[in-house]
Amino acid sequence: MVVSNVERIRSVLRERIVMGDLTAGTHLNEIALSREFGVSRVPVREAIRALESEGLVDSKLYFGSRVTALPAEDAADLFDIREEIERATARKAARRAPALREAADEDWAAIRAEITEILAEGDAALAEKRLDLLVGLNMRFHQAVAGLAGSSVLSALLVTIAGSIERLYKADAPQRSKTSWPEHHTIIEAIDAGDVDAAGNAMAGHVRRSKRSYFRGLPKEAVAPSEA
Repeated sequence: MVVSNVERIRSVLRERIVMGDLTAGTHLNEIALSREFGVSRVPVREAIRALESEGLVDSKLYFGSRVTALPAEDAADLFDIREEIERATARKAARRAPALREAADEDWAAIRAEITEILAEGDAALAEKRLDLLVGLNMRFHQAVAGLAGSSVLSALLVTIAGSIERLYKADAPQRSKTSWPEHHTIIEAIDAGDVDAAGNAMAGHVRRSKRSYFRGLPKEAVAPSEA
């Protein structure tokens, strides 16, 4: 598959932001980036716009584009929004699972097989302490669960906050990944069983524990008032 210059640039910049190589406030110089990627400023500008849609970059007239910060108050809101979205995806995925498995639905089976691969890769990465790999695998798992739910609306909502979720996961991975990754197995087991309540509760609890862990790792002065 041929990757466009816009997607290539977006992907590289996105990874740099998520992994912390481009920190909050970093200026994205279009001229320098066009030279780095060997393209005109047009695809660079379009890639930056795509990153804006994920909330990773903020552009202002006369001031250019900079990597956004993620204040504690915004992080708290993000976790709360994510909990509701992902509870809904897990519940719907569980509700659909028995019938689609029984019908041998090809689309459902392909996504479910992908989840098996993601979990295996994540288990291996965790065993090898490759926490950098878990950042992308974590998001792939959650997006795949949204795929099992079969809702374009829920999937689209998750995509809009995916970049910020990955930034939060990366920041807390050293503290949280050892316990958070195995929780994915519990979530998918409930979905496979068609247990709607258990799947929703497992997913919601997973997100809440991630939220608590993230805020425990912040300096006291940086914690949002509602999380103190």
